[in-house]
Amino acid sequence: MFIIRKIWSVITLPLLLITLLTSPVAKTTETAELVSKNVFVFEKALLMGQGLTTDGEYYYTSGSITALNLQALAKFRVEDMEIVKSRINPLPDVCEDRGNNHIGGISYYDGKIYASVEGGDECYACIVVFDCETLKPTGEVYDLPNELYDDGIPWLAVNQETGLLYASKWTDAEYIRVYDIKDGMKNVDNIQLSEKIHRIQGGEFYKGTLYLSNDIEGYETYKRILSVNVENGAVEVAALRDVGGDNVEAEGMTFCETDDGAVMHVLDYNKLIGIFVHHYKVDF
Repeated sequence: MFIIRKIWSVITLPLLLITLLTSPVAKTTETAELVSKNVFVFEKALLMGQGLTTDGEYYYTSGSITALNLQALAKFRVEDMEIVKSRINPLPDVCEDRGNNHIGGISYYDGKIYASVEGGDECYACIVVFDCETLKPTGEVYDLPNELYDDGIPWLAVNQETGLLYASKWTDAEYIRVYDIKDGMKNVDNIQLSEKIHRIQGGEFYKGTLYLSNDIEGYETYKRILSVNVENGAVEVAALRDVGGDNVEAEGMTFCETDDGAVMHVLDYNKLIGIFVHHYKVDF
């Protein structure tokens, strides 16, 4: 096994160097100071192309390649981004049987990962829960009404203080819907937004405010971080990120204060090369 790993390292190192030399270079902006970045290619990139969340000690990621019917969850140490566990095609049988084939945004809460899952005719959108230790499904699967998520559920975020989960549809969403984890994922509120949100790829709460990773089109190399006041639905642009190229897709995001001063961590997918995790200082 050691020899195989050494050979694989020799194979992947040149591609990693090429990625670093040729990939778009993210830059600091007035509202998001870039502290550092991690680059992933090959099998690690497959594990983390969609969602990102954290419990403060570990990052958890999700990945999906719908054309190959491939999904994944993985667990990385925050201190050095070294992988400690991964699981390929972790969805429970009930999801596999009906054609759910895509894990999108994820959010950590109380030892569990809550994942937005979509695909298939019987249940286009659902929330699936996984155990953080094993990355195996807990058996909790919550179906969402197709008429409310007619183009899927790309993201979700759990408020750590209240145990409420927030989610929206993908295209021109007028509402963010609120679910009570402690009451069987009961829909307890629908927040009407001050403006429609579109192409949201991930979300997380930080100091009581909901922040969303917005893969908005038409901003050249820039991607937006939106803030949402969940009390009144007010939507604002909290930060602009320069990801360095127009072939980069913004994905999941999370918050965690690290030793280098970074607090906001965003996953970006370079469609030509690999996956980046960009770490930022922000002052929201």
